[in-house]
Amino acid sequence: MAKSLKSATFDSWEDMPLEEFKARAAKAKEAAGQFVDLLEELFPGLVTLTKEQRKALPRLRDGEHSMLRLVLDVVDLKPTLFESIASADDGMDPKVFETPLLWERIEKHRLFREIAAELEPLSEQVGDSALYIAGRFRDAVYAAYRIAKTHAETDKKVMDIVAPMIDFMRKGAVASALVRKKNKKD
Repeated sequence: MAKSLKSATFDSWEDMPLEEFKARAAKAKEAAGQFVDLLEELFPGLVTLTKEQRKALPRLRDGEHSMLRLVLDVVDLKPTLFESIASADDGMDPKVFETPLLWERIEKHRLFREIAAELEPLSEQVGDSALYIAGRFRDAVYAAYRIAKTHAETDKKVMDIVAPMIDFMRKGAVASALVRKKNKKD
């Protein structure tokens, strides 16, 4: 964090007044947006996948890049053995198994993974902080919700305020029941 933002009065973000936290959150979002813009400028055409696509696409294990390169060494050594799968490389020439193209893709994958690995700790820290703070308020607010819901049955003012939360909770319960029912069938 830049020295100009750091203050000796705050040992932790939890100690910051909400207005200070909001100001810093806005600066962090702006900086993150600028970083995203930079990455998109450096790597035009970055891909966005659906959850299903993410599940279906392969995950390479540590060390797999170099093992795949060994296979391509064999392809380069004996190219005629691999003519039958020439179109499998999704390359420019469906009659040639294009090892330079595959080498390049392997290297780009390795470099993207390095970038992702550098970003992951920060992403995890911010995500973990959000989970941590949720653990500091959700149970208490839900306890209050249960009391408010009980009182809403006999108090119109309370019902007017808490009705959206009751609907919200009902939707979640219905969705969960549908998932449980589907999982039972499977």
